[in-house]
Amino acid sequence: MLRGRARAANGLTELTLPTGELIRSTDAADGEAVAVVYPWEVTVSQAPPDDSAQNHIAGVVASLVPVGNRVRVRVGPVTAEITADSSERLGLKVGERAVASFKATGTRLLPQA
Repeated sequence: MLRGRARAANGLTELTLPTGELIRSTDAADGEAVAVVYPWEVTVSQAPPDDSAQNHIAGVVASLVPVGNRVRVRVGPVTAEITADSSERLGLKVGERAVASFKATGTRLLPQA
C-alpha cells in the first residue's frame, strides 16, 4: 500500500507519494488516498524499462524472501513477487539498486477519510 495525495491528470489519477514520486492509476480518486498494488503485478529490473508501464519506482533492494519457486523483492516502498529464476538472472542483491514497475491498470486506489 502506498499513501499519497490523488488528483486527476490526463485521463488518469496521479498519486503523489510523500517522497515526491508520482504513480498513476486508472481508478478515480481526489485528495488523500491509498494505492494498492499486488506483488505479482510488479516487475523488477536493474534500470527503468522502456515499456507500457507508467509506474517506475527506483530504490534499494531492502529484502529478498524466497517463497517456494518465487522471491518476494522489496524495492523502496513496493514489494514484487518474481520467479526465483528471474531473481538469479537479474543478480538481485540486498543493498543494490533496482526498479519496480507496474501498470496504471493494476493500481487500485482507495480514498482515505
